Amino acid sequence: MDQSVMDDSVKTTLEKQKPIVKKYLEGAAANAAAATYSYDCTVSLASAAGGYLNVDFKKNGSRFARFEGGFAGGFGGYTGWGKAWFNTPVEDLIGKGGAFVVEVVGIIGGTAHVQITGDGFIGNASTGGIGAGGGIGAGGGSFKSAS
Repeated sequence: MDQSVMDDSVKTTLEKQKPIVKKYLEGAAANAAAATYSYDCTVSLASAAGGYLNVDFKKNGSRFARFEGGFAGGFGGYTGWGKAWFNTPVEDLIGKGGAFVVEVVGIIGGTAHVQITGDGFIGNASTGGIGAGGGIGAGGGSFKSAS
């Protein structure tokens, strides 16, 4: 596949994600509450000009919830471990959807930063881990129970 065809494909996919980003990300900071809930988390993703984001949330060492979503952009794969902070308990978000932005910095090893937001909530995750590639992606997804 030539580069211009790939560029057009990524642009088309990003255009499809704009309504999700506009709905959930714009103005989310204004809706954020003062309370903060923190969790251990694992961020994993796989991408080849479009990919899949997975954030596992843990309490007391056990996974209890997951955010899953698809995105456009980036290339490679990553798994990292770190912390997530939300203004709403993640337990209350199971079954709800939201938009996200993910940024992976570093080749071979590196960090990933994820922001997830929706109606009345905003959260961030920062992790350090291993992977190949890097980039920025945006998309939509939903929270699920770990069971």
